[in-house]
Amino acid sequence: MSSQLLEKLFQNNPHLNEIQRDHIAETLQYLEKHKISLLFEELLSQLILEMSNQPRKSLLDALKNYKNNQLFETGDYEVIFEHFDTFNNKTVKINSIKQGLQIIGITKSEEEIMKKYSAILKKGFVNKNEFVDILKSEFSQR
Repeated sequence: MSSQLLEKLFQNNPHLNEIQRDHIAETLQYLEKHKISLLFEELLSQLILEMSNQPRKSLLDALKNYKNNQLFETGDYEVIFEHFDTFNNKTVKINSIKQGLQIIGITKSEEEIMKKYSAILKKGFVNKNEFVDILKSEFSQR
C-alpha cells in the first residue's frame, strides 16, 4: 500500500530532484526487502476478520504473533472457509482458495494453486481441513 503510493509519487512527479528520487528509490527498496507492505496487508486482514472493539490492542497482539509467524490461527482460517461455504456443504470450490488467500494477503493465480495442490484439487472442491491446510501452508511460505 505505502510502497504503491511512493511508486506513484516517484513515477508521476516530474518536479522531484535527483536527491529526492534517490531517497524514494531507497525507501522502496527498504519496503520491498523487509516486506513491509505485506505486513500491513496481513495486519489489516487480521483486523477486518476480528472486527475487535479494541483495534489497537488487536494490532499489537497481531504484531507479537507475527514475530512467531502465527498472525492467523486455525480458527481464523476456518471462519474464512465458513464464509465461502454458503450452502453449508462442508466443501468449497477451488476459486474460494484463491479468494481465501487474498483475504490473508497472498496473491496466487488459480493455475498456480491447481499446479501446487493438484492431488487435493482433482475432485474440484476442498473440505474445511484441506482449505485450512492450504491457507496455513501458503501463509507460512510467504
